Amino acid sequence: MKGLVQKFTVVSAAFGVACLAGIASPAYAQTKVVVDPGKRYQEFEGWGTSLCWWAVKAGAWSEENRSKLIGAIADPDTGLGYNIFRYNIGGGDQPGHNHLDKGDGGANVPGYKPTEKGDYDWTADPYQRTIAIELSKRVKSPIFEAFSNSPPWWMTKSGCVSGSSDGSDNLKSDYFDDFADYLSEVALHFKTEWGITFRTVEPFNEPSAGWWKSNGGQEGCGFKNNQTQMIVELGKALQKKGLFPETSVSAADETNIGDALNQFNKYSSEALSYMFQVNTHSYSGGDSRAKLFNAAFAKNKRVWQSETGPLSKSGDEHIALWMANVIIQDLRDMKANAWVDWQIGDPAENWRSLALNHSKQTFTPNARYYMHAAFSRYIRPGSRIIGSDNSNTLAALRPDDALVLIVRNAGSSDAKYSFDLTGFDKIGTSAKVVRFELPGSLKAQDDIAVSGKALSMTAPAQTITTMVIDGAEGGICTPDTIIPYVKIHNGEWDESIDVKVGKGDSLVIGPHPWEGGRWVWSGPKEFSSTDREIRFKNMDGTMSGYYKAVHTNASGCENSVTIKVVVDDPDHPFVEPDTSVTDSTGDTSTVALHAFDMCRLESLRAGAPVQVFDVQGHYLKGVQEFRPQDFRPGIYIVKQGARVRRVRVQ
Repeated sequence: MKGLVQKFTVVSAAFGVACLAGIASPAYAQTKVVVDPGKRYQEFEGWGTSLCWWAVKAGAWSEENRSKLIGAIADPDTGLGYNIFRYNIGGGDQPGHNHLDKGDGGANVPGYKPTEKGDYDWTADPYQRTIAIELSKRVKSPIFEAFSNSPPWWMTKSGCVSGSSDGSDNLKSDYFDDFADYLSEVALHFKTEWGITFRTVEPFNEPSAGWWKSNGGQEGCGFKNNQTQMIVELGKALQKKGLFPETSVSAADETNIGDALNQFNKYSSEALSYMFQVNTHSYSGGDSRAKLFNAAFAKNKRVWQSETGPLSKSGDEHIALWMANVIIQDLRDMKANAWVDWQIGDPAENWRSLALNHSKQTFTPNARYYMHAAFSRYIRPGSRIIGSDNSNTLAALRPDDALVLIVRNAGSSDAKYSFDLTGFDKIGTSAKVVRFELPGSLKAQDDIAVSGKALSMTAPAQTITTMVIDGAEGGICTPDTIIPYVKIHNGEWDESIDVKVGKGDSLVIGPHPWEGGRWVWSGPKEFSSTDREIRFKNMDGTMSGYYKAVHTNASGCENSVTIKVVVDDPDHPFVEPDTSVTDSTGDTSTVALHAFDMCRLESLRAGAPVQVFDVQGHYLKGVQEFRPQDFRPGIYIVKQGARVRRVRVQ
């Protein structure tokens, strides 16, 4: 922070890296933008804000005035439609410390355990909690996250919740488990007593920044080292109290995306097992957006942009248009599953969307508010961000099959765009349009015709234009090509799927693409790995067999390769495994589990009977149609005639 149901996916389809055409065009030229529904990236979970520090103050408003404020934040039609809220578990400073004065005093967040030997005080922090509880009742399917800026003062080295004397790590070395117990106990109390289940708990806030020093204006704690230890301790505490995996750990809320990447790459496998979400602030380090996504995606972790604002803003571009660019790049390049603002009611003009008058209990929207609404009212939770090859645009498919196109023009002259929609099988004939304009408004415009699967429009200078087209269907996803590279000992790389090695040899299997995507390996002796490159030393015949790699790209589309490895070992000769399966008539047919036809599920003929097998190839008797809602989560093999499909239900 700055003071400073059940669904299924077909594991076949594809992805390509979107080309960013960000070069400015003359006002008289028309920029062509190709919208590609085959490039379906992250499923978007929603928009949000932290509750500190504004909720610490606004929670004291009258019920009527709080209700109006919450409506402006949460209503999806007339407000911002925010559905994600980050509750700050205060540490609580040492008695006699009176320096937490930021946020009109809201930065002085009470802790729930004011002394080490004393009891928990569950009456603490009533106002922030009031806002959280009222949001939980007003918002459909809200997502709550708890986060900490500092442990309680008595756990810190300095005895102060704003940091150490020099900005170094401030949690006492023998208090990791105590801090984990504190955070998990608050999470448990919120669930059992107040009806709020935190989906994630974040133990850090900008832990590597180095600017959290004692006697500062807000809580903060250096935590550059030993983040893995803290994540593991918190995960164990959540598990012990029956909260995990419904409540998991998120980390690390670094201020710089590059720091988030560096820390994430250091986390142990045990830490990652408790951690389902990577949090980062996007104040700086924008060149690491794609790298962080790739690293998190490879480990099957979602990415949240969990806090941001104009900390690094320079130049005279209007704050609303500047922040719109941050949103677009966070969603395009980092493929963030959620976008969360710092605090919606910061005292500083450039940092807020609402000007809050706590003495009068009133609020006033500003330009940033209407800019955010141009995104948040139209790209709703459950939308899928899709490919659009221009960096000033954002495209999304909503669950109601509407296509949302957003165009940002921060220039001084109008810009003409032509949107190529030929990638869709079907598309509506007109787009409904709203436009954000300075000094601050969001107004409906005339509809724009869609003709020949193309849309032409003019984006006026200093505006954000949002277009919604109903009836968007189709899109072809092409899997990434896999190149099966192998290397014996320290020799040259060879492209092969049939490898023969001697007993005692070493082997490296390192398929391409070498960057991006997620790899899942399976093989003999229950071998498994999520690394792209797998290594074997001192091989013997027990390691012979088929090693299969499934590569999933950013669109959720899969391709696979199977590499046959035979070790020349007379003591353990290679025997070809039996891959036959028997259907309901008793006939035996061979299904090569390492060579599935990776076509889309949609290509199965509707209504035609199918045969369904589990991932081991065991026939499921009595099943003649595949309806995902009838199956438990897992991977299934669906046969229809000569066609074979591999489907994941989750």
